[in-house]
Amino acid sequence: MDIIRTAIGLMSGTSMDGIDVALIRTDGRGFIERGPFMGVPYDADFRGQLKRALEIARPLSDRNERPAELRAIELELTLRHAIAVTAFMERFELLADGVDVLGFHGQTVLHRPDEGLTIQIGDGPELARRTGIPVVYDMRANDMVHGGQGAPLVPAYHAALAGKFQQQGQAVCFVNIGGISNLTSIGTDGRISAFDSGPGNTLIDQWVETQIGRTYDPGGEIGGRGKVVASLAERYLQSPFFRGNVRRSLDRGDFAPLRPEEASLEDGARTLAHVAAASIIKSASFLPETPAVYIVCGGGRLNATLMAEFSVMAERFGSKVLSAEEAGFDGDAMEAEAWAYLAVRSLDGLPLTFPGTTGVGVPVSGGGGGNAMREQRVILKTPRLSFVMWDKGDAALVQQLHSTMATTRYLSGNAPWSIEKAEQRLRGWFEEQARDGTTKYKLLAEDGNFIGRAGISKFRSEQFELGYSLREEAWGKGLATEAAGVLADWFFGRQFAQGFIAFTHPENIASQRVLRKIGMRERAPIPIDGVLGTTFELTADMRPPMP
Repeated sequence: MDIIRTAIGLMSGTSMDGIDVALIRTDGRGFIERGPFMGVPYDADFRGQLKRALEIARPLSDRNERPAELRAIELELTLRHAIAVTAFMERFELLADGVDVLGFHGQTVLHRPDEGLTIQIGDGPELARRTGIPVVYDMRANDMVHGGQGAPLVPAYHAALAGKFQQQGQAVCFVNIGGISNLTSIGTDGRISAFDSGPGNTLIDQWVETQIGRTYDPGGEIGGRGKVVASLAERYLQSPFFRGNVRRSLDRGDFAPLRPEEASLEDGARTLAHVAAASIIKSASFLPETPAVYIVCGGGRLNATLMAEFSVMAERFGSKVLSAEEAGFDGDAMEAEAWAYLAVRSLDGLPLTFPGTTGVGVPVSGGGGGNAMREQRVILKTPRLSFVMWDKGDAALVQQLHSTMATTRYLSGNAPWSIEKAEQRLRGWFEEQARDGTTKYKLLAEDGNFIGRAGISKFRSEQFELGYSLREEAWGKGLATEAAGVLADWFFGRQFAQGFIAFTHPENIASQRVLRKIGMRERAPIPIDGVLGTTFELTADMRPPMP
């Protein structure tokens, strides 16, 4: 029996406008249960960083190469994805243990299929570490190793959605109009054909931003006031890309933007909408069957001018154009859903690409990470301890830990934690991990039993704080010193900051002894929960070098 998994897909496309987050339950085959969706827009500053990443990547020839500036942008991209996942799970009341895998697209900064080169920035292992969820990432590379174009990858998902149209004996074509448009045709015989079809929103977005500083043409309103400049449209449509029966995948730089002096604002937007629609029709001529219906997803379906152009052109060939919503889907969520679906297929070693989609010689799977990323749930290990991410249902453990006489006296302001308080702190720890890369972790003994919590997290602005709490049966065994020492080494080894603090109840002599053992020094006290706590500090220059 096929395993049904819960997966979250993360898509940041060539439009570079934000992160799409979608959840599905699927067996990676024919069963798909679509869940919630959320969009997280990028701010203008970060969009500028991504554009800079395109420039940095242009001269690269190794997909793993990361010059310092590109690596910094990659880490920022990964952080933003971690925060998006955490916000999504909080909004829809999910915990990491309830999600089997993340499908992480990353950001394509270079795609040269003729050279077998594609570069997607985005650190999969780091995303797994920050979210506590296994991550499948870098899904295009294996296809290109086997002679494919590395794109498009969404067709496997489109084929799974096409069932009701196939039952009606119709050839259906999914059209994703993102920065670059691509087609997936599922013929009446079930045959899948897919390829990039030409420029989608990229040229329109570039034109509008260059002219008036807006990032896109909302609803196609600007283009709707213009007219098609035939000579400019023909310049694009005469591209060698549209000639010959060999399809290739595209990079956003393959079609040059219009020059500012070539058209008015409105005429330029209208002409480029026409080009986007005509590109689909020209490329669809290479499909084995003329589609009975086109289903349009991606941001381009919201451009009324583009959609009107496309509908008129398709009708000439007896085809009907539907938006994804008119066909019963969510056009905003579809690509992110596809990445979730592909991640599940990757876990099971199922093909992501096929000869009819990317030109690969044989169907191949792909993606880094996967089940191996379960190990990313373990943040740190010592001979006797494991620091791991929290799981669904752990609020009860947290409540119990903070309801004993000792923790109530020393850590909880003389009041046991309620289950609501424990759930609130659990959510906060997930948010901290996604945002800061560190938090308070669940602490397990070598036999796997829960014995407490320990970690270093942000405290009052930019300062970090060490904290731990052990169950009473773990006292007197040196475990607190072991936990605090390895956390200190890890903290400085990863260079989170130059130092951290810790504070204890003035009567908690045992904890004060532990903090002194790891090299911490007493400093001015800080009031915590109405008590003037004994406060300690450790900086990198105070800590002896790690062996």
